[in-house]
Amino acid sequence: MATGSNSRVQAERRFSWGKSWHVLTLSGAVHLGLLFYADHVDSHPERYAGLKYTDVDWRVVMDGARLMFRPKEGEGAQGWMGRWLWDRGVRIGDPYLRQTFRYTPLLPLLTSPSLLHPLLGKILLSLISLAIPVLLLWQPRLTASRPRRQAWPAAAPFWATHLVWTLNPFVLNITTRGSPEAIIVFLVILTLTLLRLSVVAIPVPAESSAMQGYEDAAAVALALAISYKIYPIIYAPAFWAFLRRRHGLFGLGVWRFGVITAVSLILVNGVLYSIWGQPFLEHTFLYHLRRKDHRHNFSPYFYPIYLSLIAPSSDPTTLAANLLGIFRHPLTSFIPQATLVLGAGWVLTPPAGLPFAMFFQTVSFVIFNKVCTSQYFLWFLALIPPIIPQLDLSPRRVTLLILTWIAGQAVWLGMAYQLELLARDAYLAVWAAGIGLFGASVWVLGELIDACRPGRTGQVDV
Repeated sequence: MATGSNSRVQAERRFSWGKSWHVLTLSGAVHLGLLFYADHVDSHPERYAGLKYTDVDWRVVMDGARLMFRPKEGEGAQGWMGRWLWDRGVRIGDPYLRQTFRYTPLLPLLTSPSLLHPLLGKILLSLISLAIPVLLLWQPRLTASRPRRQAWPAAAPFWATHLVWTLNPFVLNITTRGSPEAIIVFLVILTLTLLRLSVVAIPVPAESSAMQGYEDAAAVALALAISYKIYPIIYAPAFWAFLRRRHGLFGLGVWRFGVITAVSLILVNGVLYSIWGQPFLEHTFLYHLRRKDHRHNFSPYFYPIYLSLIAPSSDPTTLAANLLGIFRHPLTSFIPQATLVLGAGWVLTPPAGLPFAMFFQTVSFVIFNKVCTSQYFLWFLALIPPIIPQLDLSPRRVTLLILTWIAGQAVWLGMAYQLELLARDAYLAVWAAGIGLFGASVWVLGELIDACRPGRTGQVDV
């Protein structure tokens, strides 16, 4: 009986991967076509009202890569190891000499092939993006010693994965514009996948080492994700809640996961700090904790921050000055955001499963953040396919939720168009549209919580 069940699962697995390669090939061709289109538009901006396809962040990253790999005298890395290497002829530059470079040096290091040809770095980003659905759909091979169990952690649904990510025009556009968000999404999904696979390992001596190996690898992946972009640290309570079911609240496995994550973080960032010094610490981590961005974005905090920066009161004792000081303080947005996000990871993981808890945490982090842009939406899009099987929603309800969220973005983009391209004084309208999108996002998230039915899948809650 088990053999027949395994055979059916293996047949489904082969069918899924055969179809996936067709979809991935199609998506890869679209990526490549968009990259050539981007090169054309960027080369002839005068034909497109002076606009360029490639995101300005990509140009910042490339400038940082040039400074890192082709430094001139006086542009060397400022860490003690960087100076030591420079004196011995190994010239490593300082990417933080480029204004607005707020990334880890790992990013220009990864995208450095673009210094050889402009398309190579973007092709690499596209390949990383295409690896994300592979992880989401990954299912271990079944053998006689590893039969299918009733409590088997399921991969994400086939078409949901490819429609939400692989063939999603939004994802294709963001990636081919040079936004490097696919890297952090890949690392987060890799961490989740490794923890999902750790459940596959049957808890008997023959496979306990495999289970522990997956957990150790997940800890390293989490450390890399936090090193690349600080926000994945929000998943720590969710991972703790997940691991405590297997190891106990303060069991050895929990401590092992935490220690491996911490040691990996210290090793990676210790090496980076020794090469690039204080600028690395300042621009990679500290800047984002106190960042106050007055440029228009989706965040409901945008307009108060804008006012607090451009119109400070001359009398510090007035009520207006005190209110502006409150809005200016980073804790105004951080405290409610952190309370909701961290608490949700601990509370939601046991009843709803790890993927849903991570999804809720990510959406909450993004919509409550003091800076919110379209690129951030990619962070939670990849977490949608794993939770779809446990959502009890009718097609009509799904359509309503999607249209509500898209309508909220459309209204905001319309207001932003008037501000950016028509040069109208539309700051207040942009802020109002941002509040509308915030409200729509909160409503959609609440509907998804109400629709969550972990028992619907018949699988273990991972």
